[in-house]
Amino acid sequence: MKKIGYVAAECVPFIKVGGLADVVGSLFKIFKRNSYLFLPLYKKIKEKFKIKEIGEIEIYFTDFRKEKCKIYKTVDFQNVIFIGNDYYFDRDEVYGPEGKDYPDNIERFSFFSRSICEICKYLDIKIDVFHCNDWHTSLLPLYLKLFYNDFKRNTKVVFTIHNIAYQGIFPSEKFSILGLPSEYFSIEGIEFYGDINLMKAGIIYSDIITTVSKKFADEIITPEFGFKLDGLLRKYREKIVGIVNGIDYQIWHPMLDEYIKRKYKTLKGKMINKVYLQEELSLIKKEDIPLFSIVSRLVEQKGIDLIIEKINDLMNKNIQIVILGEGEEKYKEKLSEISLKNPEKFCFIQGFNEKLAHQIYASSDFFLMPSRFEPCGLGQMIALKYGSVPVVRKVGGLYDTVKDYEENGWGFTFYKDDEFIPTIERAISVYNNKNLWERLVKKCMELDFSWKNSSQAYKEIYESL
Repeated sequence: MKKIGYVAAECVPFIKVGGLADVVGSLFKIFKRNSYLFLPLYKKIKEKFKIKEIGEIEIYFTDFRKEKCKIYKTVDFQNVIFIGNDYYFDRDEVYGPEGKDYPDNIERFSFFSRSICEICKYLDIKIDVFHCNDWHTSLLPLYLKLFYNDFKRNTKVVFTIHNIAYQGIFPSEKFSILGLPSEYFSIEGIEFYGDINLMKAGIIYSDIITTVSKKFADEIITPEFGFKLDGLLRKYREKIVGIVNGIDYQIWHPMLDEYIKRKYKTLKGKMINKVYLQEELSLIKKEDIPLFSIVSRLVEQKGIDLIIEKINDLMNKNIQIVILGEGEEKYKEKLSEISLKNPEKFCFIQGFNEKLAHQIYASSDFFLMPSRFEPCGLGQMIALKYGSVPVVRKVGGLYDTVKDYEENGWGFTFYKDDEFIPTIERAISVYNNKNLWERLVKKCMELDFSWKNSSQAYKEIYESL
């Protein structure tokens, strides 16, 4: 097995903002005997883990930009390297406050990418394949190509696009701080409609591009889902591979979950969790009311606007809805308002609470993901293991992982907005037939979306390089 270097802005168990952290954490866990993990040393990591400094180096970009980089390891985990710079990373948030970006994110993550190359030289770490994730790490393959000849002959790069909507776009005047030759600010390089686009570096200069589902690999080369990079991605279509993410069933499993009220393997056990959650959230406490849930970032991508638009239709039905999430202020305000108007049927909990998230998966009858686009999605796969039947839009990874009930599947799917309420009605109809419902929940819980197949696909890519 080759020596892999995982490079990401977030990774469980150290720091998590979204599904990216789960994916990187799972892959590192699977391949940890043959890999290193490189992460920024955020304030929250310092507060949570025992770390020790093992060195300090200078990172040279230009004559006017030279940065000190401290190198740390943690006592509890082998082969985890933290990149330290308090000015950049000793902050309350990973990317920025209240869902917004820090204005100097290009400085922060260019420093992160360049530092990894220098640290590998300094510590004499031989990496065969760097696995970079999203725009925060996309400069690494370009730095590798330009400045590190000892790596260039041997080291390959896999670049994974987890979410193409976030590309690392910055004003052109920031180009000088990257330490790149001027010719790389061009259409063949990282110039993008007069700005800088860091994701372009990952696409152009990596050896393999992976996306987190097969369907998404096809979608991103179209104007509808490519976010203006579809032309570039069509050019590099031959090196794009779609691999569906997996779920770590040691963390997400109703028989192992320490966070939930009652561990279970049958619908009867699940109902104990449902009634407990209803009581905790002051909802009407009845087993036979279908409970729909959302655990999500509150952004346009996730289709939250559709829930708000259709709320009168939803509240006129004999259902309950629970939403847990953090994100855009306009959505938080509207969901809070709906919650106040319908306290026994609708509950919105702002923020992210790991324990509550687990309890919601365990308690829900249905899990809603009406996403406008969804590279993979982990929520629907987690929900399945907990017997919470997914109701999803047929896009990206949702298309790959949820088959409609009427096609002998295990969920309820729609594509157009006007199909949403009829799909909810189909779901309620099956729920009300207890024999059908019990068989459907059992079928969901027996599905296997573990990392077994996906990790083998990544292993084959690493070996091929």
